[in-house]
Amino acid sequence: MKTSVGWFVFMTSIVMLTGCHRQQDNGWQLVWNDEFNRPQLDHSKWNVLIREDSKHNELQYYTPDEVTVENGCLRLRSRERDFGSKHYTSGRVDTDDKLEVTYGRFEIRAKLPAGKGFWPAHWLYPAQRDWAMERLMAEAVEKGQERLIPELRPWYTEIDIMEFLGHEPNVIWATYHYYTFQGEKQTSYAKYTSTLDFSADFHVYCLEWEPAAMRWYIDGQLFHIATVGIPHTPHFLILNTAIGGGWPGNPDSTTVFPQYHDIDYVRVFQKKRYF
Repeated sequence: MKTSVGWFVFMTSIVMLTGCHRQQDNGWQLVWNDEFNRPQLDHSKWNVLIREDSKHNELQYYTPDEVTVENGCLRLRSRERDFGSKHYTSGRVDTDDKLEVTYGRFEIRAKLPAGKGFWPAHWLYPAQRDWAMERLMAEAVEKGQERLIPELRPWYTEIDIMEFLGHEPNVIWATYHYYTFQGEKQTSYAKYTSTLDFSADFHVYCLEWEPAAMRWYIDGQLFHIATVGIPHTPHFLILNTAIGGGWPGNPDSTTVFPQYHDIDYVRVFQKKRYF
């Protein structure tokens, strides 16, 4: 967390200049960013979700008061409190209709919440989904009529830049969910295990998405590559902390509230030939 706004602004300028220079050496150019230097969230860049029900049997109610900007960071707070039908509240933001890109380098510097039941994530989701067509295509595949599906197939994709389970503080997951041309659901993933506790300090989580491959990095270290089923349509960015559900499990007697998912910056780069 930053202690001096003036010093932070100066140092951020230096870091961004050197960082952009480094990315430009590889053809990447900064096209969008948020350093969270304003006293409040920039709503021209972010939507704040209000939602009671989520998939995976999650337990949180996403509410706006769990999303703040403090000390130069976006802060997603997770609390144990009754709200609607839920007993926990948490925060989620996205760039739907504000930033939707095809291909790019996504850098997010963040410090993650710890404890049983916490599931923070940074991920990309399709900007346009044809739900009715997807359902019809799935039915066609089930009936053995895949050959009747048109060439253009709006199958669902999800690119998880970073997923973290609060009870495994030294493990980061990279995951990509997609469908084959034949309508078969597939997942490409990698588990990164470190001696570091990713809830103890900030780390940079990065995805490079190009037409032929996607690459995942932690603090500049490559740890996963996907080359099959790469999407070629616009996606928007989501930052959130889920609570409970089938994968992380639910909070227990060891879980400490509140917890914070702090994001220092979000930077998006693209190559000229892609935009």
